[in-house]
Amino acid sequence: MEQTAEISRAIAQARLAQSHWQAVRVKDRSNRIARFAGLVVEQRRRLSEGILYPTRSGYLETITSELLPLAETGKWLSSNAARVLQARKTSRFSTPMWLGSQSSRIERVPRGVVLILGTWNYPIFLTGSQLLHALVAGNAVVIKPAPGCESVTHQLASMCVECGIPADLIWVLESSIEAGKQAMEVGVDHVVMTGSSRSGRRVIEQSIPSLCSSTLELSGSDAVFVLPSADLERVTSLLRFGLRLNGGATCIAPRRVFVIETMLDRFNTMLKDKINQPSGSQWSSWISSGTYDQIQPLVQKALAHGATMLTDWHCDPQSHRTLSYPTGQSNWLATGQIVLSGVTPNMELYGLDVFAPLLTVVPVRDIDQAIEYNRQCRYGLCASVFGSESQAAMLAPRIQAGSILLNDFVVPTADPRLPFGGRGESGYGVTRGEEGLLEMTIPQVISTKKGKWLPHSDLPHPKDEQLLDGLLQFRHGKDWKLRLDGLKQIFGAIRRNPN
Repeated sequence: MEQTAEISRAIAQARLAQSHWQAVRVKDRSNRIARFAGLVVEQRRRLSEGILYPTRSGYLETITSELLPLAETGKWLSSNAARVLQARKTSRFSTPMWLGSQSSRIERVPRGVVLILGTWNYPIFLTGSQLLHALVAGNAVVIKPAPGCESVTHQLASMCVECGIPADLIWVLESSIEAGKQAMEVGVDHVVMTGSSRSGRRVIEQSIPSLCSSTLELSGSDAVFVLPSADLERVTSLLRFGLRLNGGATCIAPRRVFVIETMLDRFNTMLKDKINQPSGSQWSSWISSGTYDQIQPLVQKALAHGATMLTDWHCDPQSHRTLSYPTGQSNWLATGQIVLSGVTPNMELYGLDVFAPLLTVVPVRDIDQAIEYNRQCRYGLCASVFGSESQAAMLAPRIQAGSILLNDFVVPTADPRLPFGGRGESGYGVTRGEEGLLEMTIPQVISTKKGKWLPHSDLPHPKDEQLLDGLLQFRHGKDWKLRLDGLKQIFGAIRRNPN
């Protein structure tokens, strides 16, 4: 009861502060965060030290995957938010004639109080960019951080306040699941959630009573299409990168690599050599004990049904780390890279959404079969296509995914100008970029009627039907005969009803 009361007070104060914040011009709001990128530089070490999860390899990885993208996001928003959120006016030249002298404009108004349900794998960039987009759009923000990300989240909020954002606009809750649930029960206007598809379903269920809108950035099991024209040296080098990024705890890491059977032996040899090079053969990361319990039996089943292991997977259940958070603790196991070839869609391992350095190679007869196999996966967050630019571009429209990368992995999605979101079990809505900024608002239409011509205010007349039917034919008839007949009908109705 005490926690619910605290959350109620926080949301009430956030709502009051938001009513004043939305009255501030967008240009002035975006100017407030112009300093944010500089604060990222000042606070870079402290932010990095707040990453507690063992999947992160070190400061270098935090710079490239979180600090640089977040700084660029702040810079892009401060320069572009006013343009993106400006009102749009309708043209008088395109106004339907039956509306007369009506003019309209579409304003982008903030949603109100936005609840951000944070994630643990990229708590600086993902939570930070969502926070900045929501604030610049004119919202107040309530954040439920992921367990273990409390310090980083408070630091991001403090940096916004240091930029001149009113402190009552940003509230950081406890990191428990219950805190997020209670915030939705108290009442927010929009939820932005990054997490698993299972968690996304719970958010949808909890939002039903209030009809609260949501943006869900959910699980991924990303596909890679290797065309005959692909540069295999490039593909295998980037697969190694994608496999190891953040210790495998990346929702857009490559998971399913479709390779044509005639290329398979050569591809497997190159991939195995690349991963097992002396500088990388001893690479290891950490996975949660729950993830290990999920993966291990599925790997064994895949091997029993014909898949082959391209790496010497080592994971010692006896060697573990225990991480403690305010909401509890979790156990982590050291693991190597898990790369299997010969995986088929009927194996349980296929399309698994899991945070681990896991990669599966799926042999296909041709690219058409690869497209068919891909459709059997529930997730559509991101996909990569490798091959000649023209061939890769032709394949892209056939792939169900929110982002399609040609001849690259992961990195292009961090561009602050681009929206990011998924399809299917990977969620809906987008964050970041122009579309992500617009998603933090709702369109409000304001129409003005000028002049005294208000025919709909008159009582019905017997000739109204003839007049309007003629107008319909004249404006939209499929040929000139119908249009001419409509015009004659209009004049006939006017002659019989001069008033």
